[in-house]
Amino acid sequence: MLFLAVFCGFLAEYQLEHKIEKDRAKEFAVMLIGDLKKDTAAIKFHIKFREAIYKNADSLMISLKYDSFESNQDKIAKYFNVINDRRLLEASRGTIDQLKNSGSLRYFKNKQVTNELINYYNLMDMINHWIQYLFDYESATLGPFGREHYDKRYDDTIFRAQRKLRPFRKTGEEEQVLLYNICATFGNLNKILARSVLPQALEKSDKLLGLIKEEYH
Repeated sequence: MLFLAVFCGFLAEYQLEHKIEKDRAKEFAVMLIGDLKKDTAAIKFHIKFREAIYKNADSLMISLKYDSFESNQDKIAKYFNVINDRRLLEASRGTIDQLKNSGSLRYFKNKQVTNELINYYNLMDMINHWIQYLFDYESATLGPFGREHYDKRYDDTIFRAQRKLRPFRKTGEEEQVLLYNICATFGNLNKILARSVLPQALEKSDKLLGLIKEEYH
């Protein structure tokens, strides 16, 4: 009888622990769904942003190649300002960091879910490194070019009209070739990000949402 009582107590404790883990997994699943929905919206926005960067870089290159630089400075300035914009893509990492730091990933018994989670956030980390590289490239190339050759007073439309200001200064053939080459590299890096890498992240986010909802509905 004593053995039976102990055994029954063990079973009850096991069932309670199992229920607690299952409930915790469901709580974290709800939190992850919220994070992934935010990420999905952010990734979609960032794809459009990166598309705008590389398309304007392409347009700038076409103008430098086929148009007169002197007579098309206003158009070139528009492209130049677009590609100088900076945006971060920050994943919503609150839940995944909590899961890792507390060891709570063990609550997710479906290994496909945990593997996809790890792969997704590894990809998001890689994207952040990619974007940081773009920031560094811009700081080393477009930034110095702008400080040397672009007149920031041009951005003030009233002042520009009053002074009939031109956006670029000291921009001869050599400087135009330099800008063309910078745009070729910068545009291509943004194109790969927009057409390949970010869509992969979007696909993984959508897949994860489906898996988590199916497992912890």
